[in-house]
Amino acid sequence: MKPIKMQDPSKIVGKPSEKVTSVVYGVYDSSSQPFSVRMNDFFIDRKKVTVKDKSYFYHLLGVMIDAGIPIMRALKVLAKKTDNPRFARIVNTMAYDVERGSTMSKSMTKFPDVFKESEIGVMRSGEAIGNLAELLFKLADQTGRTHELYMKVRGAMIYPATVLVALIIAGVIVISMVIPRLKDFFEQSDVQMPFLTRLVLNFGNIVISFGWLVLIVIVFLFLVASFYANTEAGKRKIHMMLLKTPWVSDIVRKLSIAQFVSLLSILVTAGVPINDAIRITGDAITNRLYRDYAVVLRHNVERGEKIAENLEKAPFLFPETVTAMISVGENTGAIGPISEKLASHYESEVEHSLENFTTLLEPIIIGLVGLAVAILALALLGPIFSLSEVVA
Repeated sequence: MKPIKMQDPSKIVGKPSEKVTSVVYGVYDSSSQPFSVRMNDFFIDRKKVTVKDKSYFYHLLGVMIDAGIPIMRALKVLAKKTDNPRFARIVNTMAYDVERGSTMSKSMTKFPDVFKESEIGVMRSGEAIGNLAELLFKLADQTGRTHELYMKVRGAMIYPATVLVALIIAGVIVISMVIPRLKDFFEQSDVQMPFLTRLVLNFGNIVISFGWLVLIVIVFLFLVASFYANTEAGKRKIHMMLLKTPWVSDIVRKLSIAQFVSLLSILVTAGVPINDAIRITGDAITNRLYRDYAVVLRHNVERGEKIAENLEKAPFLFPETVTAMISVGENTGAIGPISEKLASHYESEVEHSLENFTTLLEPIIIGLVGLAVAILALALLGPIFSLSEVVA
């Protein structure tokens, strides 16, 4: 979809907000614009719209609609407020469509790489029922909390990854630069190096001699692994492995449950039929095992079975707490509020599990670092001690 200028760029120089919001996707062809403008469009249109951008947008839009501002005017104002130039163009396109009689949810479907089906479904229901502001607040809260949880999980992984990279760099420096100099010195002194030093040195010689080959193999394996990890089969394999890995499985399971019940809560509250809510939730959830089971769940619910009865059949994915709470929600007709409480509970559980995981990980990492440092220290100091004994 090509961006189109509704004004001549030369007339709006010095007005960056107008330059950004003067673009509407899918209206006019921008191929006649100067090369510099087309290059600018090229880079802007490849800029990622973050969850933070959307959460901020949903919240502000909810505030403005709740204050009685017409949705078209609210969208035009927000297009100038956002710092993300691509998102500004998207919001301006939505305002353009709404001004011409379309709905906001229909306009959102033009950008499937930005708006999830669950978000579009909530917007569509809000437009139909008339409680758009309330649902926008819920959507902003849900997207913000989900993003925050994933950032915390990613942050917990940064520490061990950083330590591992630092160890590898230190090891390469010692093996390739320090120990070879000791070898030359010992050869001149006719003193045999200790076994550990020789072992480390031989390993270093292999790495240095076949360095390019080792690098090519590592890059090749990384590319193959990355390609496989992005296939459906690879994602299922990885997600199954994570759900069976000690310590990690608890975090992954709770994170997936939190995402599942949180989306289900918003969709049901928005008035989306339960069958469609389950389908949309399944399509939006990250973990492929939960996504696959959502297909089974929807099929059985369409046949008249209860949600809780089906969740009981998958205790590996849904613990008894979830099943019991959903059962109460079904019996009382309050699946939305019950799911919202479950989401809040499991989000807190994820944070608690992350704290426990990092607390457990720290002594393990310290132990591994200590072992690596001890090996390198013995490899370096061993020859010095051997030489001092010969001199003595």
